[in-house]
Amino acid sequence: MERQKDRLIGRIGKNKSKVEVIKAEKQEYPEYPPFNPPEKYPEYPYEATDKSNAVYKGVRELLMKLELDKETYGTKDWNPLGEIIKPGDNVVIKPNFVSEPRSENIDPQSIVTHASVIRPIIDYCLIALKGRGNLVVADAPQNDSDFEKIKEITGVQDVIDFINDHSSVMVDLLDLREEYAQTNGGVIVRRVKVNGDPKGYTIVDLGVGSQFHYIEDCMDRIYGAYYDVEEVRKHHSERRHAYCISNTILDADVVINVPKLKKHTKAGVTICLKNMVGINGNKNYLPHYRFGSREEGGDEYLRKSFARTFGSKFYQFVFKAMSRMGPNEMRLMRIPQKIYSFLSSKNITKHNAGAWYGNDTIWRTIVDLNKILFYADKEGRIQNNVQRRYLAVVDGIVGGQGDGPLFPTPKACGVIFGGFNPVLVDRMGIKIMGFNCEHVPHVTMAEKILFTDISAERDIVNFNLSFEPPTGWHGKLNGSQTTKK
Repeated sequence: MERQKDRLIGRIGKNKSKVEVIKAEKQEYPEYPPFNPPEKYPEYPYEATDKSNAVYKGVRELLMKLELDKETYGTKDWNPLGEIIKPGDNVVIKPNFVSEPRSENIDPQSIVTHASVIRPIIDYCLIALKGRGNLVVADAPQNDSDFEKIKEITGVQDVIDFINDHSSVMVDLLDLREEYAQTNGGVIVRRVKVNGDPKGYTIVDLGVGSQFHYIEDCMDRIYGAYYDVEEVRKHHSERRHAYCISNTILDADVVINVPKLKKHTKAGVTICLKNMVGINGNKNYLPHYRFGSREEGGDEYLRKSFARTFGSKFYQFVFKAMSRMGPNEMRLMRIPQKIYSFLSSKNITKHNAGAWYGNDTIWRTIVDLNKILFYADKEGRIQNNVQRRYLAVVDGIVGGQGDGPLFPTPKACGVIFGGFNPVLVDRMGIKIMGFNCEHVPHVTMAEKILFTDISAERDIVNFNLSFEPPTGWHGKLNGSQTTKK
């Protein structure tokens, strides 16, 4: 068994710099789950087909183009994921299920990974497992996202129900969050404990191995996912830099990352590397930005000004007070909230929330989480060698441009791409979007810190889909003059 494992890892090692892109026949998703393939391929284990499904064909072509089990391609024995998955493995498919649409104007297809991309991956995982092992589709959405609505808009539950009616290996669908926060007007009115990860969580403390170790004197400024800043600062202070990691992820032998091709207001882009934020089960372990200007040790905005300082301080006052109130008391904060919203709308004051190219915090969180994914063993201890086999398949059929991850506008792209290294796949995605990779810190820093041995053609993408950048990244991602923030 160990010799077989070494052979599998060795083979993927040879392909680790390979990245490929497929232009699908359509720039749209099939309409009806469970998203069966357009024809009965020789290796396909079921009878049902759907002639309208170009996505399944695109994923299949990507696996072929990545030269996975190329010797048996076109026969009933083709087992592309058998190159990274062996019978008995624990396999996790990690989509981007960040949120349901926050308004009727938001197209859900530009926010989350579509289940038609996940479906063929499930099929090929099951072929590779040969009836033995575990397969899980799992993510930790934003704290106030409704997982039931996410299942509905993606069609993922219908896919899994179909598979589980036909497969000897049952596929689980997991919301990895410890709690769900119900909100009203941006105010948390109730925190609900959810089932979360049935295997529980491990607190992984990177300590001096964290990228936050280099800015210890600024950690009293960090802001996380909630307005209760004391909570996130408790996990990131005095050489402690801890994350609440899903044990389902730590137990995985193989992780297949299936992100959405999308822009991000704080990180620039959210593709493979950024998608690993969803392996953390408690959002209060995730630093997002630091209050204040650069000169003060913050990264909320570039230069100190009265308007920005006042806006930031007012925001901190309002939400810090809210963090100490019960649901009924929070209603008292409606008036200061409305005052703050009015001042912001008149451009008298602004709260930038680190949504610009100068955010020096979020890339550190992203790199830390990828370090854990690749180098933490099943007990959460960081090792010197990679602990999990990995494949990325990016959903770029419809992308999200502009102010993602929650408020993007759809961009019909018709592409599916992927590979075995998240940095190289992210670089391809950034170029497809039409931007400069060198201005996306979490990608450049992950390459320097985590994947120093990779090499590949940097200009393998010969088309530019001209995505609209997030508001705070105008003039930066394409390498031209920066915008003042």
